[in-house]
Amino acid sequence: MSRKPSSSLFAALALGASIGLLLPALIVGGLFIGLRESKVAEQALQRDLDAKLDVLASSLPELLWNLDAVAAREVVSAIVKSPEVVRVSVSDASQGLPFIENHLPERRLGQTLTGERDILRGATRIGHIQIEIDDHLSTTAVLRQRWLYGATVGGQLLASLALVLWLLNSRLFRPLRELGDFANDLAEGRFNAKLEHTRQDEIGLLGGHLEHMRDALQQQFDAQRNLIERLRGMAETVPGVVYQLRLAVNGEFSFAYVSEAVREYFLLGSAELSRSATPWFERIHPDDRAAVRESLLGSARNLSPWQQEFRTPQADGSERWIYGNAIAQREADGSVLWHGFLTDISRQRRDALELERYRHHLEELVEARTAELAEATQAAQAASLAKSAFLANMSHEIRTPMNAIIGLTYLAQSDTIEPEQQQRLQKVANAAEHLLSVINNVLDFSKIEAGKVRLEQREFTVGEVLDNIANMTTQAAAAKRLRVETDVAPELGGRVLIGDPQRISEVLLNFAGNAVKFTDSGFVRLAARLDETQPGPALALRFEVQDSGIGIANDAQARLFRDFEQADSSTTRRYGGTGLGLAICRRLAHLMGGHVGVDSTLNRGSTFWFTLPVEAGSQAPAPPVAAPRPHSARERLAELARAQPRRLLLAEDNPVNQEVALALIGSAGLAVDVAADGQQAVDMVKAGDYALVLMDVQMPVMDGLDATRAIRRLPQGAELPILAMTANAFDDERQRCLDAGMDDHVAKPVVAEQLFATLHDWLSGVRRVTPRPVAPR
Repeated sequence: MSRKPSSSLFAALALGASIGLLLPALIVGGLFIGLRESKVAEQALQRDLDAKLDVLASSLPELLWNLDAVAAREVVSAIVKSPEVVRVSVSDASQGLPFIENHLPERRLGQTLTGERDILRGATRIGHIQIEIDDHLSTTAVLRQRWLYGATVGGQLLASLALVLWLLNSRLFRPLRELGDFANDLAEGRFNAKLEHTRQDEIGLLGGHLEHMRDALQQQFDAQRNLIERLRGMAETVPGVVYQLRLAVNGEFSFAYVSEAVREYFLLGSAELSRSATPWFERIHPDDRAAVRESLLGSARNLSPWQQEFRTPQADGSERWIYGNAIAQREADGSVLWHGFLTDISRQRRDALELERYRHHLEELVEARTAELAEATQAAQAASLAKSAFLANMSHEIRTPMNAIIGLTYLAQSDTIEPEQQQRLQKVANAAEHLLSVINNVLDFSKIEAGKVRLEQREFTVGEVLDNIANMTTQAAAAKRLRVETDVAPELGGRVLIGDPQRISEVLLNFAGNAVKFTDSGFVRLAARLDETQPGPALALRFEVQDSGIGIANDAQARLFRDFEQADSSTTRRYGGTGLGLAICRRLAHLMGGHVGVDSTLNRGSTFWFTLPVEAGSQAPAPPVAAPRPHSARERLAELARAQPRRLLLAEDNPVNQEVALALIGSAGLAVDVAADGQQAVDMVKAGDYALVLMDVQMPVMDGLDATRAIRRLPQGAELPILAMTANAFDDERQRCLDAGMDDHVAKPVVAEQLFATLHDWLSGVRRVTPRPVAPR
């Protein structure tokens, strides 16, 4: 769109302002010189005040020194005779009390001007004078002049204003009203509206821009209409009926959307149901109609998923069984909207009835049913394998880009010093961490439901577990200025126990993360002790995570550990979350033979506790470490790299992951070589001297598992630490890595501090390679 000259409107307004405002102001401006009189009057009043102070300061020293109050009053009375004098106060410095006080409040009609001066006899201060005079007389004189000037200038300004308003109405307001009417037409979808604009000023340009916007909006609406049609076509191809059912605040049901398949199921058109759902309810079997309505109302009250089986009569007199499934959500206007589908389950119902009829003839149906059962079992096993493969693949596909997002954000935060950029990057990091937490919760919940969680039995100490949790929550707590405290009972200090520290850490990390999230000030305390009240031969270990946060209401505590439940599930809740974290904690605790619970008072903090039985280890208590450690794992690793320079090998085919890993490890002062596939990694181990290998699993040419087996067969590879670094976080994948000869597992997305801590343990000798036979492929 070409730009047109836009000076005429400005010229018209400038000319009108010059004629209507500037010239009268210049003509009348001379009259306002009289306003200077107020300043002159003020200065005269100040001079008069100074003169009176001078008179008193020169007349009173001897009188005050001799305490001659009579003569002093005569001097003060001469000053008070001036009608503008409101108060005269003379105080004696030796006594700190007023010597003469003459106050005439009836003269205080306007603003007062106060003057003060010390009374000196020689160089000695013997008293103090304070005089207040009123400016009412001078102000009244100036005010009369101002009224005269105002009347004169006001007439001129009224005439100028009339001229300016006429110009504004003719040149600005009326064209703007026309533009407003045009904009309303666009807002209401009347894209055929036209705008008559022949002017070449700014208004004309604005009209041209609005017409350009009209054309662009019309194109966008056409594109959206086409998209809606495509989506509607996709919905029509889905088996069953896809719908959106709305319950208005007045209790009326209507379909916001329903696919055309509804005609096959209920002999009704989608257009008819968009006005009201009453015909749909009438097509439901009378015996099921009330149950369907009540189940929908119950789902609306609790915003719970709706699932219902019901019948609908067909034109031939038969009945069709329908299964309805939908998710409910609250709309902004208070209505409830269900998104779901209806499917025909008549065949399943007929099969169930057939099984019921033939339940007394099972011997005759054993052979046929056995074949069906075998087929169903194979299908179930195939579905289970497909689900496991899908979850593993989704874990890898989601975690790989998440590793790039989190890693590159961490690197960008390390490189930038601008506060605004730091804040934006921290928001990205927080969002990525939240998304990763949601992904981990969903995957963990799926693994627990599938019974694929394996518990380890290895030695650990409570102090190590709590220190690890404290380190992982310190950054989030420091951002909110919270104290993170640990409290280990003396009988557990350095004591070796046998259990699954990884699963214990998962439960405690969830508790600690919630404590930081729901606490705005104060502390988060991690504590561990033995529960002497629990009977049995095993040691009853009790962990507690206490905070000074918002607390939890009693009615919400009972449902905290249920699946998909939260203390506050309303749409206005302040804190996010999926409602899976505490449910996973409960299930993990039960798998370990323990229990979880909470003690909380609203607005006074919460204590989440976790008990489990553990066995005592055979090792003696570890002696306390005297030397202090650096604050972070990165600092410890950098200190180790400076003392003992090492070279690492990174086997990774993804360029972004290579960049992230190189930058992270390089920031700790370690040298890193990169192999783009497993075969290249084996060749570089043969030719180089590496202290540790970070091995990806899925790589071209040769994957990480085969590369690890090949390295273990090398002379220099028998005691070389090999750490898996993969986006697949399932236990099966971790076990495959260990069976192939790897020593540890670092899951993607890589958490920088965890990576640094793992590298420090292996490079410092805290953890060593344990020779073991490598499982064949």
